Amino acid sequence: MKIFKMQRFISLMMVCLIKFSFAQTDSTYSSPDTTKNDLIRLCAPKLFLDCSTCDQQYYRQEINYINFVRDRRLANVYVLVRTINTGSGGIEFTLEFIGQNEFKGLNDTLQYVAPANQANAITREALRDKLKIGVLPYVIKTPLCEKLIYSIESEQKDMDVNQVKDKWNFWTFNISSNSWGNGNAYNTNLGTNVNLSANRVTEQLRTETGLFGFGNYQRFVVNNEIVTGLQLNWGGYHFTAKSIGKHWAAGHSATYFSSTVQNLRHSTSYYGTVEYNIFPYSEATRRQLRINYRLGGRYQDYYNKTIYNKNYSWFTLHSLVVSYNQVEKWGNIGLAMGGFHYLNYLKNYNLSINPSINWNPAKGLSIGLFGGFTLVNDQFFLSAEEISDSEVLLNQRALATNFNFWGGFNINYSFGSIYNSVVNVRFNLNDNFW
Repeated sequence: MKIFKMQRFISLMMVCLIKFSFAQTDSTYSSPDTTKNDLIRLCAPKLFLDCSTCDQQYYRQEINYINFVRDRRLANVYVLVRTINTGSGGIEFTLEFIGQNEFKGLNDTLQYVAPANQANAITREALRDKLKIGVLPYVIKTPLCEKLIYSIESEQKDMDVNQVKDKWNFWTFNISSNSWGNGNAYNTNLGTNVNLSANRVTEQLRTETGLFGFGNYQRFVVNNEIVTGLQLNWGGYHFTAKSIGKHWAAGHSATYFSSTVQNLRHSTSYYGTVEYNIFPYSEATRRQLRINYRLGGRYQDYYNKTIYNKNYSWFTLHSLVVSYNQVEKWGNIGLAMGGFHYLNYLKNYNLSINPSINWNPAKGLSIGLFGGFTLVNDQFFLSAEEISDSEVLLNQRALATNFNFWGGFNINYSFGSIYNSVVNVRFNLNDNFW
């Protein structure tokens, strides 16, 4: 225990004096023996970060000498992040490091207090540094200890995940579902949705396949009459993207969709896709300016004959989308704009713009704005049948429109003591009795 405390003391002093990093260059693993290099990588601690609000991709990119795993039972370092509000309106983060398997008994706890309305970029950088400090005692107990390099500045390169042996071959699978219900003397509402996905991500190739379903049943009693409605939407998707250098990617995508609301019995699309990112993809967690172009076809058939007197339709269409995202200490900004254009129906299109910004213009002040606007000129699916009042009120049928819009803003300002980090949860009731 004394040895561990001395190691941690030395580690903390070094971090306080200089900025440390791991040089993941070829010279770091200079041995010509590839098997030995793979062995060193496999000896890195396997960490599971249990944090629902954390930017997991950011930490994977910034701390690339740790093996992040998808399940806590696969880890030998389990990090549990807890948050709670402080008296000054900030957030106290508690990072509990728990050693498992060969690291069992090697535990530690670190804390960080983020002031009220602090920019997300500053908070995640601070948590990143806490994680680096916390994992250092575990790294010291592995062969990677010999590869530690402390310097003022050092370039980091991602580990080649293709050289790490994985019995799942980097595939991950996700299943999620939720159901809800509410009611009273005159209304009953029941709903459920299900999502399934399988994906594989490496530096060179990303592929994902998923299925989804949504159902909502509504029942109203109005003037002693019973009105019911049922919405059903379900479908699937697949895409594959291959990296081409630091800025380009190419691949294809396919979708399937069925919706009672949109009168779509079947809607199937396939696209070839190419994308260019102005900034290197390695900087994607901080900034990205992506230009995505798709070209392909779509087939649709309908539950009811459409206003164009069609039972089915074929479309040739292309899409151009430009999206920009940047995270800085002052806040973050995002903008996506683009749409579809139909090559065999040149007058038809769908164009959208979606801006958002979160800004920290002054100490304690946070302002957020978001919105969107869509020009709609591609409602080929509209049913020719007359729509009843109940179908409109229960949102069972789509109506003709030439635009959609939405938006909102939030503002928050806190002032007073910045040193009040005391936690007191008495009378912190989350109910409707105040």
